[in-house]
Amino acid sequence: MPKKSLEFGLYSWFPGYGYAHIHPANRREFELLEPHNKVFEKVGEINGWLLLRYSDEEFKVRPDLFTTISWLPFTFGEWVKPAKQPAGPVAEITDIYWSVPEDAPLFGLRVGKQKLDGVYRQDQLQPA
Repeated sequence: MPKKSLEFGLYSWFPGYGYAHIHPANRREFELLEPHNKVFEKVGEINGWLLLRYSDEEFKVRPDLFTTISWLPFTFGEWVKPAKQPAGPVAEITDIYWSVPEDAPLFGLRVGKQKLDGVYRQDQLQPA
């Protein structure tokens, strides 16, 4: 089981904000990720940069746009099952989005190499 991050947050950056917020080595990948409303794990801090993880990628960003959110029940790489089908397939968490209207995380899943359609609320999942 992956180590749970102690801190999660949002990094609401848009290209119109300019690229000074993103480390030069990460600019293209971060822009392609479209980070708005995605939940990141804060991995650490290095020389004035935050090290953030999303799925299997890490990015260095300036701390000014990072907003901490409450604790999450699951993190990237964790294995879960549908709560209503405990004998159903085991899936891996690959994406975490933030629903502003619900003020809650939504999880994207993968079974094997196949991403599942849609997103799942916390109450729809249980640890595998």
